[in-house]
Amino acid sequence: MPFTLAYGTKVVLPPKTVVVSQRTKSFEEAANKERRCQDLDMLDEKHEAAQLRQALYKSQIENYYNRQVRVKNFKDREWVLRKNESGHTEPLGKLSVTWEGPYKIVEAHKNGAYVLEARDGRAIPRTWNAQSLHHFTLKMRVKGRINASKCIVN
Repeated sequence: MPFTLAYGTKVVLPPKTVVVSQRTKSFEEAANKERRCQDLDMLDEKHEAAQLRQALYKSQIENYYNRQVRVKNFKDREWVLRKNESGHTEPLGKLSVTWEGPYKIVEAHKNGAYVLEARDGRAIPRTWNAQSLHHFTLKMRVKGRINASKCIVN
């Protein structure tokens, strides 16, 4: 051992070193059992308190989310674009068109669903949610946000 090589004797450690702390000195078996029983009795109340905290947290998150959401409202006879992902009419890729249309809104329901009509007067088979629609303006065509030649008409 390095110590033996340096000093020429062996090191002998005591067989057991006991470090006494204040916590081990003040431990009482009977008091500990009594506290464990009290904790078990209070378990239902702790569960209820945790459920109340969780419900409060969820309502706060819901309120925060609802404040961030912007409601889109469209009117009848308004022109809109539809997300290409919604219809899956064209394979999606990095350079694919993200919006297709324009479509005219024929009917607006209360829950944010809209019935669409193509430019040639054909009705689109199902209703569309406002999240999948976007206002269509001529400025979009000029600024290049959509390519008029790539607009898909069903």
